[in-house]
Amino acid sequence: MLRPYEAQIRSWLEAEPTLSAAVVLQRLMNVDQTRFTNKSLRTVQMAVKAWRQESALENLNGD
Repeated sequence: MLRPYEAQIRSWLEAEPTLSAAVVLQRLMNVDQTRFTNKSLRTVQMAVKAWRQESALENLNGD
């Protein structure tokens, strides 16, 4: 569901590290209203959490 938008979401999170998953979902809903609804929030929350953890690990490892 999020794979086609992963690069865009990651760039939003890189530019605005404190961006909430709810705001990410709002932006996705603006991009594609047929694919994303308020019911997508939990999916977006889990993805954002995983990407933040991945980014934190990369920063710790110096990548």
